[in-house]
Amino acid sequence: MNTNEWATTGQAPALDIASVAAITTHPISFLSLALALTAIAGVVSLGVAVYAWRRRSTPGAVALAVLSLASGWWSLGYLVELVAEDLSTKLLVANLEWAGVLVAPVAWFIFASNYSGRDRYTSIPSIIAASLLPMVAFVAVWTNSAHHLMWSTVTIDPASRGYITILQTEWGPLYWVMLGYGYLLWLAGSAILVRTAFDMPTIYRLQAGTLVVGALMPVFGNFATTLLELEGASFDMTPASFTFAGLACAVALSRYDLLESRPVPRWMARDRVVQTMNDAMLVTDTKWRVTDLNEAAETLFDTPAAELKGQRVGSLVPEFSPFQGDCSPVTFSLDSTQRYFELLTNEFTDAQGRTIGHAVILRDVTDRRHNLQQLEVMNRVLRHNLRTEANLLEGYTDLVFDDLEDGDLDSARSHANVVRTHATSLVNISEKARKLGELRDSNNAGGSIRSTPVTVQIRSAADTITADYPAATVRFESPPSGDVVCSSTLEFVVTELLENAVEHTLSDEPVVTVSATVEDETLELHVVDDGPGIDPSELAAIEANEETPLQHGSGLGLWLVTWGADQLHGEVSFDQRDEGGTDAVLRIPIHRRRLDDR
Repeated sequence: MNTNEWATTGQAPALDIASVAAITTHPISFLSLALALTAIAGVVSLGVAVYAWRRRSTPGAVALAVLSLASGWWSLGYLVELVAEDLSTKLLVANLEWAGVLVAPVAWFIFASNYSGRDRYTSIPSIIAASLLPMVAFVAVWTNSAHHLMWSTVTIDPASRGYITILQTEWGPLYWVMLGYGYLLWLAGSAILVRTAFDMPTIYRLQAGTLVVGALMPVFGNFATTLLELEGASFDMTPASFTFAGLACAVALSRYDLLESRPVPRWMARDRVVQTMNDAMLVTDTKWRVTDLNEAAETLFDTPAAELKGQRVGSLVPEFSPFQGDCSPVTFSLDSTQRYFELLTNEFTDAQGRTIGHAVILRDVTDRRHNLQQLEVMNRVLRHNLRTEANLLEGYTDLVFDDLEDGDLDSARSHANVVRTHATSLVNISEKARKLGELRDSNNAGGSIRSTPVTVQIRSAADTITADYPAATVRFESPPSGDVVCSSTLEFVVTELLENAVEHTLSDEPVVTVSATVEDETLELHVVDDGPGIDPSELAAIEANEETPLQHGSGLGLWLVTWGADQLHGEVSFDQRDEGGTDAVLRIPIHRRRLDDR
């Protein structure tokens, strides 16, 4: 007899012998225990749901709360269904139970994915995809009378002593599909946790093991119920089994710090380390073709990963050679900027030791190289320049005292002027060292870089020089427009160039000309003087980017300009003019700012 016939006649259908036998074989003690466990499952599950919801900011807490709420809803709903007397009430409660029945396996799978760090399964599109079939089934439950896809007939059989009654249902095809789908989600979530537990310390293995054991109990209870229903009506042991699931969650929460500490799986840790490392890493095949790369490599080459994959390392880094040893320094240009990289390569081998690919790591050591360079220059200044100036000061001071003792005031005055000159030189060296410290501090400060109009910085540098050297003239030709901006380090570099030009001229009234042009977002700045030019030995050390005992500069000025240009991601060169003097050329990247920007 179907549901409509029961509602029409108002009489209980005749019971088949197999159904009565299946029900009456349940001892009173079993029914009492099952009812008690079902009630406990509802209470414990709701308690876990409340606890998890209060910690919903923790990854996995919301999914655990939904899972516990669904299992509690299912358990308490089943109690109401058992004690309801008429079929219509039982069907209404049973239909409401389906919300928990369908939500629980999805919530378990999402919780397991959250717990194990598989975030791709917990995105909104993934959750919708996993919930699509359950949503279709839930609609089918409430519209079953139109299609009978979930069940074809429903009857009521009396249970022990008649104080509860159990529904006996002839399930439809969609029910069996949902049963298999539910088992799949429960088992998949458990497999994820088991796989994660193998990579974890003991505390997390206990967490995962406790959760898996608890989660599989409802699966076993449901499977046993399904087998018993093949013989007739049977008490659904799934809600009662949720007692063990709820207790497992409670133990994991109280004893093993579930939700208080989340494990980081080994694969996830390694993936995040590689993706967030500062070094650029390329994974290649045996022919050095790129098969994968990290975010730093994308940033370094300023090219999307999809376009880099398939290219040979040699086409990306022309200086690279497969036969080059590890940790070999490689220098190449990026965006008109000289950068220094330490190259490391490593082989990937299979279980038989055969090479299947390589990892190529490019570690930017530009800052380290510059720091070593600055230390070498400062060491030279301290050992040579300061010592020389100090010795000269001492010697000429002795001569001044000797002249005073001899009464030769003219000679004493002459020697005193030399002392003043060398004292001024010491002051200048200390000032250059201070500027170097400021330059290093600004380079290491990090954070956002303040951009200032180029014209404003050049004029400010010119004003500084004319204030310090009143006899000097600084001409500024073809200034760029006010929307051309760059880092404020430019003012420091231009000031140093102007000061070098003024200090090393032979004229009493030096003239320095500054001109600027902008093309393709690059500023080209010329600082032209009429001095004797720069000593080739000074330029040799700058161009070689290092000092040696036989090749070094006499001061810090040119080094300060070079390091400032590096900080601006540009370059500087010094050209000797045929008519005399030096043309210092600075090329740096710039950007344009709207005039209404502040």
